[in-house]
Amino acid sequence: MIFKGGCGLMRIVEHREIYRDQRLHAAFPSVAKFSDGRVVLAFRRARDAMWLVPTEKREDSDTFSRMDHIDSRSHIALMTLDSEGRPDASPLDLLPFDPEAGDQDPSMLMLPDDELMLASFSYYPLPSEVDQLMRVREKTKDETPGCRYLSWGCHVSRRKQAPGDWCFHHAYLKPDGGYGRYIGVEQRHPVVAAVRGLPARMADEVLLAVYSGVTEGCALFASSDSGRTWGFRSLIAKDNAGGVTYQEPALLATADGGVRVFFRTAGAGGRLATCQSPNGIDWSEPCLHDLIGHPFHPLQLDDGRVLLSYGYRQEPYGIRARILDTPYSDPDDSEEIVVRDDGLCADIGYPWGVELKDGRVMLAYYWTDKHGMRGIEASWLEL
Repeated sequence: MIFKGGCGLMRIVEHREIYRDQRLHAAFPSVAKFSDGRVVLAFRRARDAMWLVPTEKREDSDTFSRMDHIDSRSHIALMTLDSEGRPDASPLDLLPFDPEAGDQDPSMLMLPDDELMLASFSYYPLPSEVDQLMRVREKTKDETPGCRYLSWGCHVSRRKQAPGDWCFHHAYLKPDGGYGRYIGVEQRHPVVAAVRGLPARMADEVLLAVYSGVTEGCALFASSDSGRTWGFRSLIAKDNAGGVTYQEPALLATADGGVRVFFRTAGAGGRLATCQSPNGIDWSEPCLHDLIGHPFHPLQLDDGRVLLSYGYRQEPYGIRARILDTPYSDPDDSEEIVVRDDGLCADIGYPWGVELKDGRVMLAYYWTDKHGMRGIEASWLEL
């Protein structure tokens, strides 16, 4: 399929499954490229207990509507791909487990010397009786037995090129600048929001955008030691009226030394919001666009253009993209490209792109198959 617009031609070459396991739920991918052209893919993986249910009973249930995105054994898996984006023979590399929490969405950035920075966040499994003791102030109680989950903060890990060669892992961001909090009776565990979206390098620093609800908004943290320690830099966006929540911010560093942020929103119909800063400190007011997506990934292409990809969770479900002439172009002015529209349900998306050694782009995302199993698939594009 070929699309033609003001930014030139784009051809959709193929779609292919990269990872799917009938006993595991795989979603929320991130990809990065080593200097030799090889690619690393990371994704969140957890148990999917539906394999224990007899086939005839599974057929009577709506497996498409199951949003199985929290699990006490949730973890991050990394897979090595060749320079064309195809899995090689290397075994999966698992981010070392945090014994207290389950890891969620990975967001990767390639650092100099082929070191891989992986940002993610965690949930703490909480027994229902402990949950009740923490919520005694509430007028009504949820008496349903089972597991609850507490936000456990976001953290950064760093790995060298070889699978398993972790420099450090689960370096938690600490509250700073009035953003975040410490929890527990002794107020020792740091909780700083969540993270999902492209980090960025600016000068000698790494930038990471984190997000919470309306109260905290979205903030920028910076690290001068490649992700081991972090400090609060600025508040990026917050709706004091409480109407819009800015979520899953992706950063795009620009050639002029500035940075632009692409947000998914809640309270605004899932519309894209953007804002920008010349220095990572002073931010423009967020601009809401007509474009709807879940969420957004800005890929800076070698020719200076930006491929903005996003999941589409209205019928027809699928993956879409737009090509921006510059990092500051208005996405609403670009033609919408339907990468694929054959999704079977709304539980799909979270694309993350990488420009391959041969100039093509690989978009990885999660996809629900006809059995209701979530796995990682990808599309190859020629621009």
